Amino acid sequence: MYNRRAREMDGGLKLKKARERLGLRFREVEQATHLISQRYKNLDFAVGLSRLSDIENKGVVPGIHRLYSLCAVYRLDLTEVLTWMSRHATSRFSTPPKSTCSSLA
Repeated sequence: MYNRRAREMDGGLKLKKARERLGLRFREVEQATHLISQRYKNLDFAVGLSRLSDIENKGVVPGIHRLYSLCAVYRLDLTEVLTWMSRHATSRFSTPPKSTCSSLA
């Protein structure tokens, strides 16, 4: 249990470092992910301020849509970021939902 939580926190901290490396503030990330959600006509891609804080500071593992948005904004490889998260999260995301596969292609 502790190891899983540590990996989740580590993933959040790595996302935080990626955001800081780009000099992005929470509000800028929120706005960028909102644009992505508009493009795909799916609010699941949007990352709100409180959710971003929870991901970075509390080890909350985002859903695949939000993780995709964060990777796009931070210019990170989604597959690599999945390895930062717990094995539970990685298996949870092994097959993207069919509804998003066609819209991302």
